[in-house]
Amino acid sequence: MARAARIALDLALASSKALRPTLGHAWQYAKTEVAPPMTLGFFHGPRGKAMENSVSKFADEFIAGIESKINEMDAEKLRNVKEKNFAVKAVQETAKTAAKAKEDDRKREEEQKKKQAEKAAQEKAKKEKKLEPKAEKQSATIKEVEKKSEKKSNNKS
Repeated sequence: MARAARIALDLALASSKALRPTLGHAWQYAKTEVAPPMTLGFFHGPRGKAMENSVSKFADEFIAGIESKINEMDAEKLRNVKEKNFAVKAVQETAKTAAKAKEDDRKREEEQKKKQAEKAAQEKAKKEKKLEPKAEKQSATIKEVEKKSEKKSNNKS
């Protein structure tokens, strides 16, 4: 609909601008050649000039009105394009923010997993350290028992 209205306004503007000088020449011819001889004073006098000025003013206002409507349509079209661009940018920004938040969450989870793995490794190391003295004690007692048994077997032989 807006496209058809724009075409109609463009045609009206072009025809108005093209007809204005032609009608002016026709009026000048008609006022001198076609007007009856007794009315020449009226058309060439102050009343005729006032009438010409009012018609000229009306034509200028008509052309300016059409041009302003066309400019409004162009401004509206540009505003719509800008709004669409802003909407697209807003969607891109929200998507970018969401992706960044998701990446931050993933990194945070990885860090938590690393910390948990480190804690688990530390706990395992602590358990091994606790078990090592017991193992050393057990191996020491085993060695003592072996030594005693060797002494006994050496004594017997």
